[in-house]
This record gives sequence, C-alpha cells and structure tokens, in this order.
Amino acid sequence: MKKLINELRGNQSALISLTEANLKTSVEATRLGWFWWVINPLVMMGIYYFFVGIILGRGGENFHLFVLTGLIAWQYFSISLLGTTKVIVSNTQLIKQVALPIPMLILIPVMVQMIFAAIGFAVVVIWNFKAIGLHTFLLVPLMLLTGMVSYGLGLFVSVLNVYLGDTDQILNYILRMGFFLSPILFPAEAVMQNEKLPEFVKVLFQLNPMAFLIDAFRTVLLDGAVFNVTDFLILFCCIIVLIQLGLYWVRRNSSQIVRML
Repeated sequence: MKKLINELRGNQSALISLTEANLKTSVEATRLGWFWWVINPLVMMGIYYFFVGIILGRGGENFHLFVLTGLIAWQYFSISLLGTTKVIVSNTQLIKQVALPIPMLILIPVMVQMIFAAIGFAVVVIWNFKAIGLHTFLLVPLMLLTGMVSYGLGLFVSVLNVYLGDTDQILNYILRMGFFLSPILFPAEAVMQNEKLPEFVKVLFQLNPMAFLIDAFRTVLLDGAVFNVTDFLILFCCIIVLIQLGLYWVRRNSSQIVRML
C-alpha cells in the first residue's frame, strides 16, 4: 500500500492527465455527455417504480428515491469494476514504453466514475433537500469506500483478463446476478428479517460489500441520519486487505503481463 501511494505521488501529473483524458473521452463519445450518467438511473427508476410501486402496489413512500439511490450506487460500483477489466490490455504502450505503474492505471476508471457518481448523488440530494445536513458530507467517505471496493476487485480482474480475454463478459453476467442479490429494489431488512431464508443465505448477503454501502447511502441521503460507523470501519479494514492482496497479485504477475502484451 505504501508503494502504491509513492507511485501515485511520483506520477501525479500523469494520473491527473489520464483521468481528464478518459473523462473527456467518456463525455464527448455521446451528444448528451454527462447527462447519460443521470438519465440511465432515472429511466431505470421509472421502470422499476412503475412495475413495483404502481402495478404491484409495493415499495412504500419515496420508493422512487429509494430505487434511484440504489441504482446510482450500483452503477458507480459496477461500471467502475467493468472499466478496470481492460485497462491493462488497452494501455499496452503506456505500460511497455512509458512504464507507468499498472496499479495506477487501474485506478483511473474508478476516479472517472466517481466524478459521474457525484453528479448522480447530487440529483438525489437536491430532490430530497429536506434531508440535507452535516451528515450529507458522509457521502464522501461512502463514495471513497465504494471506489476502493471496485479498485480492489479490479486489481484481480484486470490481470485475469490478460490471461482470459473473456473476463469482461463473465464479469458482466456476475454483475447482473449481483444486481438482484443486492438491496437495490428491496431493503436489506427484507433479507435479514426473512425467517424463510436459511442462515447461510443471510451470511452470504452480509458478505456483499454493496449490501452495506447501498443501505448506508440511503441512510444518509433519504433518512438524514448517520450510518453504522462500526460496520463501515470493519468493511474499510477488509477492503484495505483486499487491495493489498490485489497489489501483490498485480506485481507478482507484472513481468509475465509485459511479455504477454
């Protein structure tokens, strides 16, 4: 971890320039640019609200904001993670000729999506302005931790994609399943308090970092309250370990990666 921090400091200008370039490319690739990041969860929110809230008559008050918050958090995590998958194979010249650190390159798509996610969460904050308070600043550590989750997993999948070119396709299917296994369309309590579900299912659900993070985003944005700090610190420590293992995995395979590119 210390080596990563030193690499980021030593290549700070390159990190900023590449992040700006990726951000500019993402925005200029479509006519509406930034707005697509907001339009996509809004459209999905409308669809789910129509079927669950209106057709089925479930969801309760402010279900639209409940779904929107979950969608933005999930979109931030999933697009960041998918973005890390092809970082190594897409930056062959930077790795072989400029010799930029691979862990730094993997961080770039996460930083780009963090900026887009901030715009999405700003929409929720404005929409539900009555819940604004000092606790709203807790969005910052939550967004950083979500990015850390994507980055930690991205360290593994980006290297795996060098050996297995279909990694992004496999990951895409896994994320689709993860969408419905995360509390995006339902509260976490619906799983934890369901007596029909076996205990091992509840344990697996709790091991999903997005289960806590999505619920924490809602606590801050919709309830105007503070999330469980103890659970946050536990997850933070686990993600630090994940990133450390990921960095070891990348550096152990770095020489082989260069030969295969």
